[in-house]
This record gives sequence, structure tokens and C-alpha cells, in this order.
Amino acid sequence: MATQGDSLRPFSMEGEARTPVLLKVEAALDYPNALARVAQYVLENPKRAVRQSLGELSAASQSGQATIFRLCRELGFKGFTDFKLALAAEIGQREPDPDRGISLTVNSFDDVVSLIHRSVLGTRQLLQPELITSTAQQLLNARHVNIYGSGDSGLGGDVLFHRLRRIGIPVRPYANVGYAHEAAGAMTREDAAIAVSQSGASPDTVEFLRRAHQVGAFSVAITCHPKSSLAKVSDVVLQMARVPQPGLSEQMIGMPRIVFIAEALAIAIADHIKATESASATN
Repeated sequence: MATQGDSLRPFSMEGEARTPVLLKVEAALDYPNALARVAQYVLENPKRAVRQSLGELSAASQSGQATIFRLCRELGFKGFTDFKLALAAEIGQREPDPDRGISLTVNSFDDVVSLIHRSVLGTRQLLQPELITSTAQQLLNARHVNIYGSGDSGLGGDVLFHRLRRIGIPVRPYANVGYAHEAAGAMTREDAAIAVSQSGASPDTVEFLRRAHQVGAFSVAITCHPKSSLAKVSDVVLQMARVPQPGLSEQMIGMPRIVFIAEALAIAIADHIKATESASATN
């Protein structure tokens, strides 16, 4: 019988997988204004923030000290000192990163490769293996799985559809918003819905998942913004990393994120099937 460790093998890394501090801070850009203002300052001035006192950071970010302390707690740290120590350790370990500070004109294939690498690696660091495993089990047990994404995000939905169908999930993609909303309203607690939206703010996509969630279907949001409207009407948020690169199509450069998520779900589903079959064979 497969163990829990076996089911998490595609995500195993040396030591405990932890989300990098700056990646956590980047996700905080979706927080309320005051918190987001601190996060923006830290992202733009990480080395300076490490050297600043609570009062100095408060003045520099134009935010109250209580706001800074709250942000540290929201990011999973005990307090400001704990946050600074973690940030200092991360900055000290980081090698020069040619990806940061890329010019507005990306003029080499290597730059594109770097951006794609960052998008996939960042997404891996944001996704917890346990969350992928539990989501995979829910999809495997669902009577039907409906997928919707509007515009360019619909391409991500297509990727998920083809990968999940190959692993045996009864999945149905919807390109037409009217049909998608109708299907969502007809779902039951035995079904599951997956909504893909990079911004998490697409009204059609939010409405699709809201209807599915309202009738009790297992609802999954795949987005870059964990505090978005889409996330608020979901049971699970699979967060993609942001890909800040002016002048390029973010959706196209970021498409490998969806490929990674689809493959991760498929592997977790396959592992669960093997574990179930093994358990049945020994009984």
C-alpha cells in the first residue's frame, strides 16, 4: 500500500519545502491597501527593509507600525523580528538573479526561458503537496468535473481538461459562458467545478464558480490572487505565481504554470488510484 510519502513524491525536495519570504510578500499585494503598501515597499527594497527598524520601515512605507506587525503575522511569522531574520537569511542565500530587473524589451530566448522557469518554480513553491493530494482525491470521487475559464484563461482550462481526461476523470470543459453558468447551476454535491482566472476577477468566471459553490459542488479556483473574488467563492485555491514581464503576453509565458498544476493533479490522482488498488488487493 502506498504511503503518504509516496503520494507526495513529485513534490519532494531536500528538507522541508517552504515558501520563500519574498514570494509570500508578493502574494500580499492583494491585501488591503495599508498592508499592500508595506509589501510593495519590501519587494522593491528588501535589503533596505532588513536593516530598518520598525519605526524606520513604518516611515519609509508610509504605514503604521501595527500594520507592519499585522502583515508579518499574516505571512506566518511571529512578529517583525522573526520576519526580518527570515528575509535576511533568504537574501543572503540568493545568488545574483538575472531575471530581476529585466528590461521592458526582452530580446533573447534565454530571457523567455528564465521567465517560464520562474513561473513554474514560483507556482511549485506556492502549492502545498497536501492541498494537491486532497484536491486530486475530491476530483477522483466527483461524478462530473466542470471546467471554465474566460478569454485567455480558457486555454488553461483546455490544458486541464485534456490532462484530467487522460487520467480517467469525467471532465467537461465549457467555452460558452451561458452554457457554463447553466451547467454550474445544475451541479450537485457529488460534482466538482474548476475555474481558471489569472486575475481572479473575471465576472463570468466568478459567477460560474459562485453558482457551483452555492449548490455544494466542490469548487476549485486556479488564480494568481488568493484574496480575489474568485477565491472567496471556492473551497480550494491553487495559486499560480505571478509573471511580471512588461511587453510580453503574461498568459502565454505563464501557461506552463497550468501545465504543471495539471500534471501535479494527474500524478496525485494516479497515486491515489494505485494506493486504493493495493489496499483492495491485500484485503
